[in-house]
Amino acid sequence: MSGNEELGWRNTPELDALLATARKKLESNYLKVGGNITVHLGEPPELWRLCSAISRSSTGLHSRAQTTKLDLARFDEWLAHPRNGGIGLIATLDAVAPLQDRKQIAFDKAEVKATALADARALLAETTDDDWAEHWLSSLLNQDGTLGGRVAVDALRVAARVLACLPVDGLSLTELAEYACGDTKALSSGGAPRLVLDALSLREGIPRPVDPVGIRLLWETAGVSVDALSSRVLVFGYRVDETHTVGRWLNDAADAGIPFPLTLDMASRGPLTNVADRIYVCENVAVVAAAARSLGSRSATLVCTDGQPSAALHKLLSGVRAGTELFWRNDFDWPGLQMTARARSRYNAVPWRMDAQAYVRALDARNSEPLKGHPGPSEWDPDLAAAMHESGRAVMEERLVPDLLLDLA
Repeated sequence: MSGNEELGWRNTPELDALLATARKKLESNYLKVGGNITVHLGEPPELWRLCSAISRSSTGLHSRAQTTKLDLARFDEWLAHPRNGGIGLIATLDAVAPLQDRKQIAFDKAEVKATALADARALLAETTDDDWAEHWLSSLLNQDGTLGGRVAVDALRVAARVLACLPVDGLSLTELAEYACGDTKALSSGGAPRLVLDALSLREGIPRPVDPVGIRLLWETAGVSVDALSSRVLVFGYRVDETHTVGRWLNDAADAGIPFPLTLDMASRGPLTNVADRIYVCENVAVVAAAARSLGSRSATLVCTDGQPSAALHKLLSGVRAGTELFWRNDFDWPGLQMTARARSRYNAVPWRMDAQAYVRALDARNSEPLKGHPGPSEWDPDLAAAMHESGRAVMEERLVPDLLLDLA
């Protein structure tokens, strides 16, 4: 092509190449027409000649030059000249495809994420005093303190609303989604369920499970029912006022000294109002088996969580008669302290032989496993956590069975 500008450069590969480079510069700089762009010469073949014409170089560029700098303001002026079409740089690019202010878009997204993060933090601060919520939010952040790119704002908002509603008493996932978000499908897919499970695993101090059974059990720690038939709680000597079918089953089992596995479905069939003024809660089935074997129908009312409290347990205890004393214990390990602390907070439960004296008396370093998980406090008896720190050993509940039976007799 001749160097004569009168022939025009519109619709040539050379001009298209410059416009493509200019687009990248503008879209990464708030669409400001300023500064230079670096032009890689060579293809199209006359690109060096066009750059010379735009720059008004008296000597021109050598055809063998590899790169050159082109001033965007000068390029804009050149395009706006009537001889070259009379349309400036911004208008020329917009006519091909709308320019994207990527810096502004990124800024706006960051603002939206920052607002969502602040809203989630404020919402959870109103509903929980525990540190796990802040640990969870911190786990979602990049090193610069902004919300991680993998975290969708909508998912975070749903997760925060759901967490603010927990714990519940046997609600299904769809019921919880409707209750928290007004949308029964809010927890059916997407990132929100994963975020909630991440938070619950931090609260429980356990790795987030990936298998269906582990996921169900983790939901159940917050009283959420994934499966009303699989969720269950083991009771012993649990007599109730009601005479409906499930009530009769419970009373007959108590009179016969038989442990009874109560499912969430059973507990949801109707009210189950306890007769006893005192209910004991243990963690391990071995305690129930010992009570059934040694005390039979003479045992006090005993409820067994069999590990993490289930949705069925929360449903049952939500109907406990006012004035009932609830005595609660777990293994002497870090998760056990956490579960006892939550029972105190949720049910005003009294720790049952969950003190430093009982721990030290039962401690046998030769037969005790090392403590695992995240250490935590024992606010009801600070000496307990201190003693556990010092020994570094866990004591399972089975070792206290003789003392527990004395309380249950």
